[in-house]
Amino acid sequence: MNHSPDHDEPTALEREARRLLAASVESVDGRARSRLNQARHAALAGLAPGARPFRVPGRWLPAGALALAAVLAVAVWIGQPGTVAPGSTLAENFSAEDAELLASGEEPELYAEDPEFYEWAESDAAAAGEG
Repeated sequence: MNHSPDHDEPTALEREARRLLAASVESVDGRARSRLNQARHAALAGLAPGARPFRVPGRWLPAGALALAAVLAVAVWIGQPGTVAPGSTLAENFSAEDAELLASGEEPELYAEDPEFYEWAESDAAAAGEG
């Protein structure tokens, strides 16, 4: 379906679209057509001289999209938890306690900090399961 701009013969799709448009226009009665035409002329006359109807600002749209992308990239970059400071090594960001915990191979005792909380959570979960 090659259609060059200098080619004047309409394609089958264009011919069918024109036929359907003409049929839909012919199905509108004369009174409704007249009212639509009057409303169109009134709307065009209501525009200030030299004013254009609203359109998407083509000149500013790419610049705005680029600025929005930059702001989002900076927000994501800054908002990342645990980011490593530029110029620092991985070893500088871990404490000796972290290294000992990882090297020990033992599981950390999570219950040691607040055993009452874990007992309460277990009893609450059991009560919810019964109800």
